[in-house]
Amino acid sequence: MRWRIGRTCSTILLSVVLAMLAACANPLQAPINNPHLHPQQAMSDWPMFGYTPDRSGVNPNETRLTSATVGTMQKLWQVSLPDVADSSPILLHGLRFPDGKLLDVLYVTTRDGRILALNAADGSTLWSHQPSGPKITNSSAVADPNRQYIYAYGLDGYLHKYNAITGAETPGGGWPVQITRFTGTEKEASALNLANGYLYVTTSGYIGDATPYQGHLVTINLATGATHIFNSLCSRITHLLAPDECQAQRSGAWARGGAVVDPVTGDVFFTTGNGPFDANANGDNYGDSILKLSADGSRLLDSYTPSNYATLDDTDEDLGSVAPALLPKITGSKTPLLLAQGGKDGVLRLINRQNMSGAGGPGHVGGELQAISLPGCNLFAQPAVWTDPQTKIVWLFAPFTCGLTAFQVVTNADGQTRLHQAWKLSATVNSPVVAGGILFAIESNHILALSPQTGGALWDKAQGYGAVHWECPIVVGGALYAADENATLSAYGLP
Repeated sequence: MRWRIGRTCSTILLSVVLAMLAACANPLQAPINNPHLHPQQAMSDWPMFGYTPDRSGVNPNETRLTSATVGTMQKLWQVSLPDVADSSPILLHGLRFPDGKLLDVLYVTTRDGRILALNAADGSTLWSHQPSGPKITNSSAVADPNRQYIYAYGLDGYLHKYNAITGAETPGGGWPVQITRFTGTEKEASALNLANGYLYVTTSGYIGDATPYQGHLVTINLATGATHIFNSLCSRITHLLAPDECQAQRSGAWARGGAVVDPVTGDVFFTTGNGPFDANANGDNYGDSILKLSADGSRLLDSYTPSNYATLDDTDEDLGSVAPALLPKITGSKTPLLLAQGGKDGVLRLINRQNMSGAGGPGHVGGELQAISLPGCNLFAQPAVWTDPQTKIVWLFAPFTCGLTAFQVVTNADGQTRLHQAWKLSATVNSPVVAGGILFAIESNHILALSPQTGGALWDKAQGYGAVHWECPIVVGGALYAADENATLSAYGLP
């Protein structure tokens, strides 16, 4: 705002006061996520899968649940949903509703394409929408940084924008945004992501791999609704593919984390599954590859493809069964910006995300810094990445099908950084999260609270919790929320 010359201090002060009063009168217009105005509200949200755009799975602001209190957790409530929520919820804290009440609100996407807003105090439904369309989704919604809107996928092939409080859909300005033309064979399987002023969504196929489908990233400008499309197959084409426009098929981006955003550079990463790869021969197909794009999704900056890509494709061992796990910047390392990539082949790869193939650009194969072979250990769920605030040790918690495995990130005197296994549990869990210095994870019929340093159990309860598929928990404001395959959503917390 530009002040006129000669404006008095008292006038300025009056303007500020009036602006603050206006914000209070209309909370939807107030920037209540601004940490200088409402720090507790900003700290008490869980706005997306993985908590942050890098999908770390870490809520560093949890204070009520600690190693001293977690043992007293009990079931607070459990409600039935209209269909299975095969994903994780998100939560916004302290929204002011028209009747003046302040509510914590959970937002849940169900397989049948429904988005529900639930009162986090008791699980009661506040509003819901269900755009019509075929098949299913395993998506998870995302909240706008200003806490005014919730973005969710509908089975109609479009991404929708809803008022967080009233549930009213907000059309116009490009919304709703189409993200696929093949709703019968192509779906939004992963969680939505939001950063850099953009919303990121990836696509894949359904079980059975019926074509046509191609994995692609849709980057949506939140201010304008404009999109950039990056197709992992026929990548020279920069719009949503039409029937018969690309002969290459599959290469779905179906990992739980979908697109992952680098907190240091703002670059975007996503990993593809089985499909043709020929980028090393001047082609434009990137099956079984990690792709690094600019923040606006318009430019491919780098890629990584394992040298055995043809075998992965032939044996149905998708590299893209999980999204990249981005490590924090490693002090003293020759490769300070790293990622870890698992897959269905039982190999955990450590990759320099500043030079992914070691060969200076997209299309090259190999180049990983470390490859840990874990035969028979598939990775389907998103790892959590946590820095111990006391020791500053960086941990990677990888939920393999053969057990939850914890790795420490270790850098030697020569600046070489590697992953070292620290402990392993036999539990087959979904995407874990860390909150209050506690590692939380769920498996069928169990919810676990563990010591992240040792894997020791701090709390282990079933209490009517059911089987799981992709469901994973969130932990915020002293409570854990998680869905199950019984189409229920449960809350656990302190008595």
